[in-house]
Amino acid sequence: MQMKKQSSMKGLFLSAIALCSLLTVAGPSEASLVTFSFDGSISEVNGALFPTLGTGSMAGTVTFNSATAPVAPGTGIYLNSIAALNLNVNGRSFSYAPGANGIVVLNSPPMGGSDSVTAFSSVTGMAINGVIPTSFQISLIDPSGGVFSDLSLATTPPSLNSFARNQWRLNFGGVGNSVVGSLAHLTAVPLPAAVILFGAGLISLVGLGAGGLRNLRRPHQA
Repeated sequence: MQMKKQSSMKGLFLSAIALCSLLTVAGPSEASLVTFSFDGSISEVNGALFPTLGTGSMAGTVTFNSATAPVAPGTGIYLNSIAALNLNVNGRSFSYAPGANGIVVLNSPPMGGSDSVTAFSSVTGMAINGVIPTSFQISLIDPSGGVFSDLSLATTPPSLNSFARNQWRLNFGGVGNSVVGSLAHLTAVPLPAAVILFGAGLISLVGLGAGGLRNLRRPHQA
């Protein structure tokens, strides 16, 4: 009986170790991915896109790697940091495409200046009136320079009320073909439920193993 208990506990510990190893391998890269959701409105429709798109709403999500290193120390330029992008502009869908992407953070110098953050990415989607989508950009600007304290990538979304100007722009091929608007909300997207459940399961499994170990250490009566 004692040998069966020891074998069972050993199996639990081996399972826990295997899960911990999996979490160690997958955890850092997944933990570094941050997703923000946003929505807003259309204020301008230019070029060949008018009047097909018209005024209306937009919404989307952007995922970036918060562990991306800047292109050079002391700069806030994080190229190739965007991992995913999904947009819905007045009922039309657009998404991330391989190409130029990144996030640029500017922190005002001691003598004064603006704080700003700009995220940009190549996009793909259906053509509208013969022109295809090429890129998407969000820009937040604070002329007072009081929003950021450094040049790091934010893992929590800044308040839109802190910026005097916020603008999104979806560009299409050709000259002057774009849709422009402003954001109404910018929020963080929680971790997927599957990741949370995985962590809870791992903790429970380790707890079971620890409880079994305590039982093994207790003296057994005849």
